[in-house]
Amino acid sequence: MISKLLRALFVSLKDFYKDEGVFLSAALSFFSILSLIPLSMFIVNVLLNIMQEERVVRFVYSKLVSFFPQIELDFIKELKKILASKGVSTVSLILYGVFSLQLFASIEFSLDKIFKNSRKRHFIMSFIMSFFIIILITFTVAISFTLTYLFKFFQPLGISELSLALSFFLTHLLPFILMFVISTLLYKILPNKKMKLNSILIGALLTTVLIEVAKYVFTFYVLKIIKISTLYGSVSTFLALLMWLFYGWAVFLYGAEVIKNIERK
Repeated sequence: MISKLLRALFVSLKDFYKDEGVFLSAALSFFSILSLIPLSMFIVNVLLNIMQEERVVRFVYSKLVSFFPQIELDFIKELKKILASKGVSTVSLILYGVFSLQLFASIEFSLDKIFKNSRKRHFIMSFIMSFFIIILITFTVAISFTLTYLFKFFQPLGISELSLALSFFLTHLLPFILMFVISTLLYKILPNKKMKLNSILIGALLTTVLIEVAKYVFTFYVLKIIKISTLYGSVSTFLALLMWLFYGWAVFLYGAEVIKNIERK
């Protein structure tokens, strides 16, 4: 079993380049930058309309930041001010969701290419599936928000071990679980192809682990090796964000290749 998995990992790396994974990752990075603000605004305002809780903004921002390396990203910092803006109308909320759809349509296209899926969904069906994914992600964030504040509310005083465990869960495990759940949803729902759940879970777990590990490697690489701020000056933060998004999507598509090869076996 282990030898087959190792072989699938090696073959998937070759397939990633053969299926133009580099170019697909670059395209997804571009659409991610365009969709990051609309998608975040949509999630925040849906939760605010449901919960009427101002801490939603801080929570969504903190979890969004946890997906990125610990480097200075002014673009992400400015996002907090945008998320806290008031007076968003229903029409604007709908537009945020519509603007976010292009990213998921691009993910669907990339996954279909990797899975060699020739049966394309109708445009309307693809639209519905992409919007369904956005709603599921919003629901997942809502659950994590509720769990976070339930833990803090019921946290018993005077039990330091339990307090440390809860702090570790909220700081490290919860972002990991969120990434794993979102990756699983994308792998399972967006491709127009039936695949076994255990293959999808393996691919999603691999993707999540590689991204979490890479946060530290990427931070060291950008700050210590290439010293991007010295090399590119004022545009260094944007380039660092773009590089990280490219890596993240490359890992995501590599995970799709692993799922494909596990399904073959």
